[in-house]
Amino acid sequence: MQSITREESVRAWAEANRSRMIDFISGLVRFDTVNRFVDGDERDCQHFFADKLKSMGLEVELYSPEDAPGFREHPAYYPGKDYSDRPNVASRWKGTGGGKSLLFSGHMDTAVVAPGWSHSPWEPREEGDRLYGLGSFDMKGGLGAAVMAVLCLQELNLRPQGDVLIESVVDEEFGGANGTLAGRLKGIEADAAIIPEPTNLDICPATRGGAIWRLTFRGKTGLSFSGETLINPLYDAGKFMAYLEQFEQERSSKPGPAPWYEQRPELPVIITRVEAGDMTAALCDVGPEECHVDIWIECHPGTTEEQLKQEMIDGYLRQYGPDARLPEFRKMIRFLPGAQLSPDFPLLPLLAEAAGDVTGEEAVIQGAPFACDSFMFNLYSPTPAVVLGPKGANAHAADEYIDIPSLLQLVEIYALTILRWCGAEEGKKEE
Repeated sequence: MQSITREESVRAWAEANRSRMIDFISGLVRFDTVNRFVDGDERDCQHFFADKLKSMGLEVELYSPEDAPGFREHPAYYPGKDYSDRPNVASRWKGTGGGKSLLFSGHMDTAVVAPGWSHSPWEPREEGDRLYGLGSFDMKGGLGAAVMAVLCLQELNLRPQGDVLIESVVDEEFGGANGTLAGRLKGIEADAAIIPEPTNLDICPATRGGAIWRLTFRGKTGLSFSGETLINPLYDAGKFMAYLEQFEQERSSKPGPAPWYEQRPELPVIITRVEAGDMTAALCDVGPEECHVDIWIECHPGTTEEQLKQEMIDGYLRQYGPDARLPEFRKMIRFLPGAQLSPDFPLLPLLAEAAGDVTGEEAVIQGAPFACDSFMFNLYSPTPAVVLGPKGANAHAADEYIDIPSLLQLVEIYALTILRWCGAEEGKKEE
């Protein structure tokens, strides 16, 4: 009788355990872990996650980010957050010895509930090949896939030589990243890390940077009965907003930096909110004193916060002249720097090989179309991080969902990558 390969065993396990994967990720989705910017309520979900890891025999620790040495003093720490009763989870599956280590790092907090959900965002709903629920795609699904990959290898009696670590951090959304910083300061490091953010199974060795600014345009209101000079800030705001649309188009029409953004040059500029005028008044017969325009703007790796701001201002002054009135800038969240790995990082070909073996297609390796906390690894720690996660849609929007077939494939990719990166002797049984 012909024996089956490890790859065939992993695939068979993934297909046979679809319902267990859905049940586990659904369990994570049922917890409200919305990031409220200053604070959050990830605690109960983190304990649920930790209990799963403990049941699998992993070494597990729950700790407050505030307990990480040098947390508030670190240059990448972002102040003003409350971490009361918001623990990080760190776990380790000890290898048999001699291999490289691999860390899966994900966040348990979610974005706010967007308007328009067709059902409760915390009631997971499976429809066909989709699992709906807040955080299913970003990123409880990918984090759950890492857990399932370890469970797959355990139940197949395939134990890697190197250690496998899984961490779940708090406060990643809205430029948080302090939870991720705390893990690095706690010494939770490995020879490589995979961040299961949703990439549609693309392998992303780079991530964009980004900033949220509030632009304030000021004016002088009233009626010019006595010849007063009036300035309506809405006109300046309108010109600036029209310019931002052109700015986005111009930046996105140029090739991005090689090698990760040559084929993905787009750099979004999103106007997220506009405020002006007295909304409590029944009627207004004068212009507002000020207008606020909130924007999210992205940049490629290597761009600093000041360079990004100056690029935007210089383009506006070229278009409207050096005397054009500029807004005041107020930073609403931390600046998220872009970050990237060298093309010769050895995990990349292993991931590409595993993804190709699982999907039957050539793996796509390119920069991620978003910013995330990977910069905490690639700029502030010795652990190089790659982003690779599932397919799905509607991240940060109503009716978010994860594509279930891609979830099964992701478990396979993670399991094979563990074996190939961490090392595993053929026929090695877990004790």
